[in-house]
Amino acid sequence: MVSSDSDPIYSILYIDDEENNLISFKSTFRRDYHIHVASTGEQGLEIMEKYNIQVVITDQRMPDMSGIEFLEQIVPLYPDCMRMIMTGFSDMDAIIQAINTGNIYRYISKPWNREDLKITIDSALEVYNLKSQNKNLIDGLKEANENLERKVMERTRQYEQQQLNITDSIHYASRIQKALMLPSEELELILPKHFILNKPKDIVSGDYYWVSHKEDKLIIAVADCTGHGVPGAFMSIMGINFLNEIVNKAKTIKANEILNELRDKLIKSLGQTGQRDEAKDGMEMALCVVDPANYRLQFSGAFRPMFLLRQDELIVIKGDQMPIGIYNENEVPFTNKEVPFRENDMIYLFTDGYVDQIGGLKRKTFKSIRFKALLKEIHSLALDEQKSILREEHEIWRSGMEHIDDILILGIRLSFK
Repeated sequence: MVSSDSDPIYSILYIDDEENNLISFKSTFRRDYHIHVASTGEQGLEIMEKYNIQVVITDQRMPDMSGIEFLEQIVPLYPDCMRMIMTGFSDMDAIIQAINTGNIYRYISKPWNREDLKITIDSALEVYNLKSQNKNLIDGLKEANENLERKVMERTRQYEQQQLNITDSIHYASRIQKALMLPSEELELILPKHFILNKPKDIVSGDYYWVSHKEDKLIIAVADCTGHGVPGAFMSIMGINFLNEIVNKAKTIKANEILNELRDKLIKSLGQTGQRDEAKDGMEMALCVVDPANYRLQFSGAFRPMFLLRQDELIVIKGDQMPIGIYNENEVPFTNKEVPFRENDMIYLFTDGYVDQIGGLKRKTFKSIRFKALLKEIHSLALDEQKSILREEHEIWRSGMEHIDDILILGIRLSFK
């Protein structure tokens, strides 16, 4: 049963133009429901506007409007209200049509029986409750979904702001990194005939170049730090600062001694002990000291070579097979190689990003042999043209593949007359 002492009191509206029927209905059900009665459709509309009515029962035949007409009026205004109509058999066609259009929950035949009508009203109230619960559930789900969407939007906004802050910080780190490397104007004064192809994988790079001069000698380095992006950039900043300090304090300039001291400073700064589970942070480097007056250069390398091109000959000056950083217990000094050069020779210092780029038809690395052949092809061209060709060849080879590593190539024309 719907009605009990603990149940809410439901409001029922009964409309009938016969006074005796209204009195009889109210006296019969006044203990079960809160009863409202009206003798006309207009009165019924006023009651509907004033009270929260759950069930409407109306007689079909009334002077001002029929029961069906009344129910059709309240459908858009009170769609949740359960609608029932009382009728005789002569009105059945109109009632069936109204039921089929969804305007009426149930019809009741005259004369009505108390027990049957009570069951019908309770059934209507159960449906009303189910509809209300369903509506509340839908509203709750809708509200929960809206709250979730708001939270997602807020989290997205926070994430985007965090990403923006991180990106701003990375751009700032990039500006610091570039500020530590010689600007192009100063570099032109020291190395008037050079080009730099610098293609970081990210905003900041783990590759860097460093150029200085002392005692009429040029000291030039290209390095590849562990990792790329921000970690590599921080390592590069350390490397640049250490190189400046080492060369400024040095009494004599020897390429291998610079690398030896740089390694010592880096190991000490990173607190490296050589334990097996320790991160192998460090850098690879190609460093040369050019003596223009005597047409000689020194070279020392940590896992990096230097290429010297003279006419159609490519000379590989190899570096040592160890990094700048902790390597093994039997640490040995870097070697120093002295090489004579001629006017207009080209030297290339570079990191491994160019040759390690995956691409081509077979999706393989560019490889050192292809890089050497390309340099032999272009080394006699103007420096800007060499740089342009190297950039274009990289893009053609990559052909939409991921840019997998930082790329840095420093080409220098050894011309001092």
